[in-house]
Amino acid sequence: MEKTCGFVRANDGVRLYYEEAGTGKPIVLIHGGGLSMDWWRRNFVPLAAEFHVVAADTRGCGRSDECDWGHRTARYAMDVREIVHTLGLHDVTLVGWSIGARTVWSYLELFGDERLRGVVLVDETVQWDVHTPPDEGENPPRQPDESHDDYRRRQMRMMFGRDHRDLSEEELAWMVASGGKPDQPGRHTLGGDYKGQDWRPLCPHIKVPTLITTGEESGARIGMEYAAEHTPGARLEVFPGCGHGLFYEDADRFNRTVADFVRGEDRTDT
Repeated sequence: MEKTCGFVRANDGVRLYYEEAGTGKPIVLIHGGGLSMDWWRRNFVPLAAEFHVVAADTRGCGRSDECDWGHRTARYAMDVREIVHTLGLHDVTLVGWSIGARTVWSYLELFGDERLRGVVLVDETVQWDVHTPPDEGENPPRQPDESHDDYRRRQMRMMFGRDHRDLSEEELAWMVASGGKPDQPGRHTLGGDYKGQDWRPLCPHIKVPTLITTGEESGARIGMEYAAEHTPGARLEVFPGCGHGLFYEDADRFNRTVADFVRGEDRTDT
C-alpha cells in the first residue's frame, strides 16, 4: 500500500508529522497523551484498505517537533484542525483514543461539526472523578531501584485487559519508546489540564454521529457509559476482556466497528 508522509506547520510554527494512505472517506487517528501514532499500527493499514486514513504525531511526540508550550487539549484540537484544513479534508471521522478523545471533545467544543462526518471516542472518561480507580496493586508506584524503562514496561502492560498483558519484548520496546523523553519540557501542563476538564456539559450538545468504544476492564468505562447516555444518538460498544488499549487488543473487531460506522451502516445521521 502506498503511503505518504510529511509535516503540517501549525500557526505557532510547530511542525506536526503525519502519514496518510488509502482513498475514500477520510479518517483522522489521534493517539493518546505523550505517545505516538505508532500505537495505530494494527489499525492504520486495515482501515486504509477502504478509507483515506491520516495519522499524526501530537506536538512534542513521535516525529513532530518538540516544544515546551501548547500541551493542552485545546491546542491539540487546533492542531488537528490545521491538519484537516492543510490536507484539504472534508466529511472527516475523527478517531481519538484516551487524551486523543479529549482532543475530539475539545474540537467539538471549539469548532462544532466543521468538516466532520462523525467522531469515534476511544476509552476516555468525561471527567476525572467519573472513573473507576484501578485495583490495588495494578499500577504500583515506581520502585527506588527500578529503571525508567522497566517502570514504563509495567505501565504499558497495565493499559491492557488481564488476558492481553503477555506482550513480547519487541512490543514493549516500541511502546516504551513511543513515550519519548521522560523529562520533555512542557509536558507537565497536560496533566493539570486533563484533571481540570469536565466534558459532561458538552455531551448533550454534540450534533455529529458518535461512536463510543471502551474496554470491559477499563477504569474509563464508567465515563464512556455516561457519555453514551448523554450524547444524542450515540452508540456504545464495549469490548469484552479488553482494557484501555482495546483498539490494539482486539484490533480486528475495532477495525470492523469503525469501518461500519464510517460507512454509515450502523448509525442514523443527525
